Amino acid sequence: MEVLFYFLLAYLLGSIPFALVVSLPQGVDPREAGSGNPGATNVARLLGKKWGLVTFIGDAGKGIFALYVVKFLSSQDFTQNPLLYSGIALSAIVGHLHSVFLKFGGGKGVATTIGTFLILTPKALITVLPIFFLAVYISGYVSVGSLLSVALLPLLIYLYKYPNEYTYSALLLVPLIYWKHKDNIKRLIRGEEKSWKRNKV
Repeated sequence: MEVLFYFLLAYLLGSIPFALVVSLPQGVDPREAGSGNPGATNVARLLGKKWGLVTFIGDAGKGIFALYVVKFLSSQDFTQNPLLYSGIALSAIVGHLHSVFLKFGGGKGVATTIGTFLILTPKALITVLPIFFLAVYISGYVSVGSLLSVALLPLLIYLYKYPNEYTYSALLLVPLIYWKHKDNIKRLIRGEEKSWKRNKV
């Protein structure tokens, strides 16, 4: 029962919609403006990069916070059980993807994935971040950097010889996050994706 409680707690923490926390007080609902996605990229387009960064920090931070809260409260050391620890991380990410506070809708999961895997597999995450930024810089599309990074993360985790459970968890995230990016993928194919290089809003 204790394990189920912590899975639920991580899910609820991951469900906190920071895009709405940041945007609604300013009279903007990211679900109804821009791309319609309650995430950092859309908030940045709607309210500016500063607020997009605040949203990103919140979304990444809730993944980090979920892992540390469970570590602090639990009577057992989850860090010594890769299966359970990665399960807690996945619960937080699923909370962001399918938030109970947003009628099980949510963001695209990249920021919360960054937060949780910064704790689980820091070497792999730090290695993939420059790839993300380079892909965004070259292509002009945040979605390209996100999709490439998510696909490479399991390989990097494996190469750095982290526990196999962390590799499997990262692999499970690939189809979940790609599915959340399905509209971006369609726009990329059609050449309609919004590019930072062209300063589209």
